[in-house]
Amino acid sequence: MFFKSSKILFIFLIIVTSTSCGLLKENNGEIKYKTTDFDKHPKPKQPTYLNLDDWLVHPEKKSELTFLNKNNGFMKVDVFFIVPTLFTDRKNINWNSDIYNDDFTNILMESSIKYQSTAWMDSGNLYSPNYRQAHFRVFDENRWKNGGEKAYNLAYEDIKRSFEIFLKNFNQGKPIIIAGHSQGSGHAKRLLQDFFDGKELKNRLVAAYLPGTKITENDFFDLQLMEKPDETGGFVTWNTFKIFKRQDKFNYTIEKQWLSDALCSNPITWDSKKTTNFSNHKGLLFLNGKVFSNALKIDNIDKGVFLKTPKVGLINTILISTLKDYHKGDINLFWEDIRQNSIIRVRSYLNKSVN
Repeated sequence: MFFKSSKILFIFLIIVTSTSCGLLKENNGEIKYKTTDFDKHPKPKQPTYLNLDDWLVHPEKKSELTFLNKNNGFMKVDVFFIVPTLFTDRKNINWNSDIYNDDFTNILMESSIKYQSTAWMDSGNLYSPNYRQAHFRVFDENRWKNGGEKAYNLAYEDIKRSFEIFLKNFNQGKPIIIAGHSQGSGHAKRLLQDFFDGKELKNRLVAAYLPGTKITENDFFDLQLMEKPDETGGFVTWNTFKIFKRQDKFNYTIEKQWLSDALCSNPITWDSKKTTNFSNHKGLLFLNGKVFSNALKIDNIDKGVFLKTPKVGLINTILISTLKDYHKGDINLFWEDIRQNSIIRVRSYLNKSVN
């Protein structure tokens, strides 16, 4: 039993390591990358999103993955989910990923789609565009102006185009949930600015879930941070940190100093509470598909959500305690909390529409 659990956790650590933004400083030191000139290097083929092959998930796209079986397009709300950075090969000189690379697409499906986007599948019809995501080296300050910003903007061009096609061809006026993680949340923020903030489409926004990036009070002039679990028409956002000795010496994926002006939600109670009890936690999604309820409590919220090691059974807890960077688990840690909360917000939105 120990060896079976160890194997499961080992795979789990690989999965959660790959289900988040690329600049994961797990070696706690400088990472060296190979690169090339952005302007001179050929760009991957541009998707049109008129073809279902350009979508990771679409209600009309058939999939052999059983966890997508119920994505039939018959729900009253649509979910637009943007995957995080998984383009992380240090030896790959490309600035943006190729969406027509089947191996990379499979990685996206078996990680972010399976363990993150499914948190919203009981709330609406799931759409997730495959996009030419920026390589994780773009988040290195030294590379941002040397091609990184252009690569990031290229990625957003795909997201914007996919959302325009989604609105024109597929959405049919239904209410919308916007969700993502890390780079995906960064692009989702720009979508909100371009299409929702101060615009008519805001009336169709159920909620936006933006974990793993920085959102400040100056990013929007109309959209507000939601502080009630049934509130609609705004956004929630958070970054997760582990509490451990000498944490100030550790190089996090999302540096705490960068979040000095960040807003932060409580992804368990969805209000202004700064702490929670184990009994409040709805559930953490583990690799084996099991949801562990009452597995963690929030010790404090201060520009980020601070946790100690989750309780997921003795063996798994001991092994998972080796993880120090919880950026990868911004969604997985609160998977069931997100699932239930998104259902509550959808019901609240639809009730308001009827009344």
